[in-house]
Amino acid sequence: MPQWMEETKQRIQLLEKEGFFNSWPKREMELITFFVYPEFVVPENWIEKRVTIYKANAEKLRVKPPKIKFFVYPSMEDGRKIGITPAITFIKQKEIHGHIKQSAGHELAHILLGEISPSENLPANGLWAEGICVYLDGTGTDRKKHALSLNLSDEIINTPWTQWRLNLSGNLYPLAGSIVQYCVEKYGWDAVLNYTNELRDSGANDEKLSLKIFRVNYSELQTNWKEWLKKAD
Repeated sequence: MPQWMEETKQRIQLLEKEGFFNSWPKREMELITFFVYPEFVVPENWIEKRVTIYKANAEKLRVKPPKIKFFVYPSMEDGRKIGITPAITFIKQKEIHGHIKQSAGHELAHILLGEISPSENLPANGLWAEGICVYLDGTGTDRKKHALSLNLSDEIINTPWTQWRLNLSGNLYPLAGSIVQYCVEKYGWDAVLNYTNELRDSGANDEKLSLKIFRVNYSELQTNWKEWLKKAD
């Protein structure tokens, strides 16, 4: 877990013990209970959009969506004023702390992935979990174009995917999303979902699994993705 996540987790736990969140207005919806930052008004369509995409992505991932808590902050800055970076999901606790400007589906997809496989098998901050959460964030973004727009260095593009099993820097999430988009276009959603389901021990079986599901070794899968990334649509 990156340092900022650990610090945010500890800060939230401390504030919970102090009863800090008890005054936050509560809005109970189907599957999601929203807790809203005091004196902040959340647009009705913002809430409805998250409930809708949560159910839709649960169907796509073929899991039963659990009931969760969602703490809503006006902005990243408002969270940081109280020592919290509001862009975090606690999978086991089924709790999200997010801000109003985030995409509708990303953090919710983390919860759903936790229903597929525990983080011991599918690290929540690793390449594949983040890639799928980006892919299912509900923005409709072309991940290939987004990744290319970042003008990432050859060093980053050529970094072996095995180095990102456990942790992927936030600025590389679009890259992870493009990997998932490539695999979906090439092999289909079912193959990507099966791959995700069968990852074990923090993705240590990724090489074996790549051969089984994608019929190419893991490094070749990365090479093929790089070639796809360079080709104009």
